[in-house]
Amino acid sequence: MQQALYRKYRPEKLTELVGQEEAVSLISKQIEKDSLGHAYLFSGPRGVGKTSLARIIATQLGCDPVFDITEIDAASNNKVDDIRDMNESVNFIASSPGKKRVYILDEVHMLSNAASNAFLKTLEEPPEHIIFILATTEPERVLETVKSRTTHIVFKKIPEEEIVKTLQKIGKKEKMKLSVEVLSTIASFSDGSLRDGINLFEQTYNTFGTKSTVDDLYGILGKLSTKEFEIIVNSIETQDTGSVLGVLRDAYQKGLQPNDIVNSISEFFRNMFYLKYLAGDSKLESLTPTLKKLLEDADKKINAKQLIRILDLIDELNHNLSNSTSQHLKLELFLMKVIRPELGSDIKTVSYRVDLLEGKISNSETTIKQINSKPHNEDTAVAKEVPKKTDIRKNVQKKESLGNFDVYWPKILEEMKKELSPRKFSYLTAVRSEVEEEDTINLIVDKENEFLFEQLKKSQEITELLKSTTAKMMGLEVLVKVSLNPNARVSDEEKGLSVAQEIFDVEDLS
Repeated sequence: MQQALYRKYRPEKLTELVGQEEAVSLISKQIEKDSLGHAYLFSGPRGVGKTSLARIIATQLGCDPVFDITEIDAASNNKVDDIRDMNESVNFIASSPGKKRVYILDEVHMLSNAASNAFLKTLEEPPEHIIFILATTEPERVLETVKSRTTHIVFKKIPEEEIVKTLQKIGKKEKMKLSVEVLSTIASFSDGSLRDGINLFEQTYNTFGTKSTVDDLYGILGKLSTKEFEIIVNSIETQDTGSVLGVLRDAYQKGLQPNDIVNSISEFFRNMFYLKYLAGDSKLESLTPTLKKLLEDADKKINAKQLIRILDLIDELNHNLSNSTSQHLKLELFLMKVIRPELGSDIKTVSYRVDLLEGKISNSETTIKQINSKPHNEDTAVAKEVPKKTDIRKNVQKKESLGNFDVYWPKILEEMKKELSPRKFSYLTAVRSEVEEEDTINLIVDKENEFLFEQLKKSQEITELLKSTTAKMMGLEVLVKVSLNPNARVSDEEKGLSVAQEIFDVEDLS
């Protein structure tokens, strides 16, 4: 039986361990000086080399893989009796000292509190020829009393470029060649885990061979392809509900589940958000040329307000999907709201609809055609009604005079964070910002937080910095005021319906 590549290429020497230079340096020096500790805690993501380093340490100490190394899976051996059995084994070995023996406890955070406490005495005072190496992906769940008795070494995610280099080396040795674009995508989806990267590399090659494409890889991962996202973006531009529902149907036929599709959509539009507002972010460096071009094209077709509205709808969908008994229906309704804004009633959707009516947005030919295709008598009727709505429309326009302030707000906060102390910056993270009048930003503090209200009122540094940052990023001179909200917070849904009823003069939009 052929051995899996991740096992075949598991590092056997310290020099072969990828991406963990600090951990390797520390252990190398301790082995060289014969100053290894009696217990270590290795923490970090899965597939980054924790267990591999533990085995390498044992090998460096001359341990026999069969007789001198004991590996225990704490996820399945997590009871008090399991740990007592291990303690007895350690005590038995202590009666016949010899060369070093290594105990490796994987997933140590899965031990029950009682089991961890039963382990403490042995961990604190083991026989001098016994070394314990504990490994975990969740160090915060390990008892502090256990941590305090170990040398804690933190393992990092392996950089994508290192994963690509390793996959290229393996591919050369195994005569399994994949394109750099596919390898880069594999590295990106591996999320810093070399083991996951090697597994995905092997699966991709065995399934599609040398001619594997990025879209083939997306299929293996249960993600929508770039071609499918191209259809979705075009459907948003043209309000073509049929095409986007066709994408869903094809995805279902390929075996994708609603959660798979939502995760794909969320990742795509989040990348688009980064591309629009954080173009220099490292997250974008791993994008393939094909995907980056698609995102750039999408950015030309989907404006800022649309994007924020879509991200809000995704957030709402993620919140509701897990508890739903009709996930397929929720996903389909979500896409209908994305494609057809008139079907939504949230506040950002309502705002977007107002802009469409006032001619501020002409995002697609379809929208223009819809307006131009109205019968003459209908246009006349609308024209007659306009004077009745003039005052309301002016008020709405006045509130929107700062344009996309809600879009810029996260970026403004990011800039202010560089200038303010952590304490003062924390004030801003606890308030809501709203636009008032045509040039005023209102920082709203909840009633129960009067201390924060007083601090913000006194802090000229914060208000002046907000003014200057807004001027720098938006080209607008603004006033800043701080107010206390006497009422409970109103949900976005309620605010959306309220605004909609005012603007459109209707009783129900649901």
